[in-house]
Amino acid sequence: MTRSSVLITGAASGIGAEVARRFAQRGYHVIAVDRTLELAEQAAADIGPEATAVSCDLADGQSLAELCERIAGEWRQDLDVLVCNAGVVIPSYVAGLTPDELDLHIDVMLRSPIQLIRAALPEFLARNRGHLMATVSLGGICPLPASAAYSAAKAGLRAFLAALNTEIWDTDVHICGIYPTAVDTPMLQHEARSGGSALNFLSAVRTVDDVADAYERALEKPKLETYVPYHESLSSRAAQWTPAIIPRIYPAFHKIGERGRQKYLKRIDD
Repeated sequence: MTRSSVLITGAASGIGAEVARRFAQRGYHVIAVDRTLELAEQAAADIGPEATAVSCDLADGQSLAELCERIAGEWRQDLDVLVCNAGVVIPSYVAGLTPDELDLHIDVMLRSPIQLIRAALPEFLARNRGHLMATVSLGGICPLPASAAYSAAKAGLRAFLAALNTEIWDTDVHICGIYPTAVDTPMLQHEARSGGSALNFLSAVRTVDDVADAYERALEKPKLETYVPYHESLSSRAAQWTPAIIPRIYPAFHKIGERGRQKYLKRIDD
């Protein structure tokens, strides 16, 4: 009997590293994907001897196509779970970003998950089992000023997962999006120090363990959307209903968020 495998993008640090560790503990062979071979090998070494290191620059069309080919071919029979987790953010207002920087958000967090899921889907449907999972974000529900391209990519991913879930709802292939609020990762620390959206810091920053816990819950009891934490999703979803009101209330929330940012910076820099 072959051992079940999970492929995880962005496996070298943050959420991806902890999710990879949890899956390894559950007995999965982990295909650890990251942008460079050095990062992927670091991830595999941290996971254990059974992990496989794979380099893939998800923003590069050829590199992404090669990874998709391996999913549909080499790993086709063993892969049971796909975790699209890799993320990127360049904190800035839209006018301050270059076209390439805008594209980078879409390539890594929207185009690549769509292509990776498409590569895995036919075999999952043929077997009538499998989990297609992704780290989305509450920032894909509530728009984040100074991270508009990030919000756009995550909102698009949310729409894609919801539509795909409707296409395959009568199968045992599960679509699971994980929607965390701000999580204490190197990416958030970069945002905090580089003028990222103050809305990230309105409430307590969560840990990678919180998100990995959500992944394990979704694996055991699949849900289309799992929020981390649930109560913060309520305000995010309310903001989505009436986005025109956001500019009116943003100044007050910005002040609260800036206080939260300073507390977070003090904690990580002390």
